Amino acid sequence: MRNTPLRSSARRTGVGITGLAALGAAAVLAAPAALATVDSVSVSSNDLHVGKAYTVNASLSGAAAGLLVHFSDNGNEIGAPKVPWPPGSASISWTPDTSGQHIITVEQGGYTKSIVVQVADAPLGSGSSSTGSGFGPAGPLGSGSSGTTPNTN
Repeated sequence: MRNTPLRSSARRTGVGITGLAALGAAAVLAAPAALATVDSVSVSSNDLHVGKAYTVNASLSGAAAGLLVHFSDNGNEIGAPKVPWPPGSASISWTPDTSGQHIITVEQGGYTKSIVVQVADAPLGSGSSSTGSGFGPAGPLGSGSSGTTPNTN
């Protein structure tokens, strides 16, 4: 078979259509990421301490309703991904377990925003309290005993 001008032209048209379809598919696949933006990240307090629960809030725009929001603390995921609700915002409960600098990051559809916060040790006196029993110099004190013997006269 010989290549005639008609076949050659049809072949070039086919290659052009294939290339255009590939560009269109790439644009569709990239579209969800282009629609999601993390505008701001905040924590419910500026006075953060180990062991206390706080809320991490994210303000979102342009995101499709189904794109999940991921929260992380120093690269470790905080809970399960969240569906933005109400639309344009997402939040999660966070309890820091170490003191020092923490980088809180929110990611949605390939877009991220981070904030850096400082977490202090838990305040003194924030641990558990005693039940009233314990050990004294002569052994167990018992629970609430006064150490006196009742008068049997």
